[in-house]
Amino acid sequence: MVSTNRLHALTKPDEAPEMSAFDSLMAASGLSAPSSPLDEQSVLSALGRFFRLAGTLTRIPTEKDDTFVLDGNQDRLLVKVSGAQEAPCDVNLQTTALLHIAETAPTLPIPAVLQGTDGEYEYDLSRADADAARVLRVMKFLPGSALSDSHPTREQMAAVGRAQAAITEALSGFTHSRQDRNLVWDLRNFSVLRPLLDRVAAPEDRRLGERIFDAYAEHVQGRIPQLRHQVVHGDFSAHNILVDGDRPEYVSGIIDFGDTTRTAEIFDVAISMSNQLDAHAEDPWRSALDLFSGFANRRTLDGSELSLLPIAVASRSLQRALIACWRAQQDPLRAEYVLSHAAHDWIVLRSIGTTWSPVVDRINSVNESSTR
Repeated sequence: MVSTNRLHALTKPDEAPEMSAFDSLMAASGLSAPSSPLDEQSVLSALGRFFRLAGTLTRIPTEKDDTFVLDGNQDRLLVKVSGAQEAPCDVNLQTTALLHIAETAPTLPIPAVLQGTDGEYEYDLSRADADAARVLRVMKFLPGSALSDSHPTREQMAAVGRAQAAITEALSGFTHSRQDRNLVWDLRNFSVLRPLLDRVAAPEDRRLGERIFDAYAEHVQGRIPQLRHQVVHGDFSAHNILVDGDRPEYVSGIIDFGDTTRTAEIFDVAISMSNQLDAHAEDPWRSALDLFSGFANRRTLDGSELSLLPIAVASRSLQRALIACWRAQQDPLRAEYVLSHAAHDWIVLRSIGTTWSPVVDRINSVNESSTR
């Protein structure tokens, strides 16, 4: 295997400028600078060299890497090349997590990672004079429609929650040297984002954001060390769940393990629930609670942790809104993609408000009925 163990930044420690906590976090997350897109021909050349594959590449918009669909082989394939700011060891965390799930829970619908001609899974595409590795991987392309484009019933949404619980169970025994990486999308780091409120134009939205940061600081931050931690998917969003209404299990694919990390399990649940908040529904929390019911039906959650869930859900929506605006300014080529994933977050946050007790009561009620 071509080595992917080099550090992605070669600056000597004594030469590195002092960075703010936010800048340091974005750098550690591989988002500190734009990643220039690779040309399709160089990717095709590498596919032929390492996998003996050929065909037509179609680019898929992504946050920081280069992702393509490859057609022209026996199976449709997904081709991923890590971004220039992504550390190869972090890519290996994702690959190893997928391999672990495939071994421990082979029926779960995750992308199968293909081996190259020499039996390896990752290949460095960077030039000899480059400062950063660009790691190439190939996976099976999973069928189905994105949950974000679907209209699930309440039972189907519960099936999504059960699928998340199954992934969480499969990862419960997984460890990796980079599992505790510093990631901006980890809600444990939410407070670091507070300075980004200064970029929010609308005064009422800034005040709403302040209330959420205050609630997180008062009720969540100090509890983090006591929360149950493990490696989780990290981005169980409606864009990363593929579904098929004709399948009894409904979920046909769980993709994009790019934010896999070890964090509080309740934060991973907050991520999936945040994506199901619906500002246009009579009850903005209904779909999120349906998902939660499926999760709780399969996996027991600590009652004391559940009281933190509404604040964590709102924090995730605010996190996504703030980071998306920052990313759009830093990397204009990916602005449309990142903003599309956060388009409704401020609308959602206005609709749910910051009164937490009634939502905690509803969560506890759903949890009790789901676990009977």
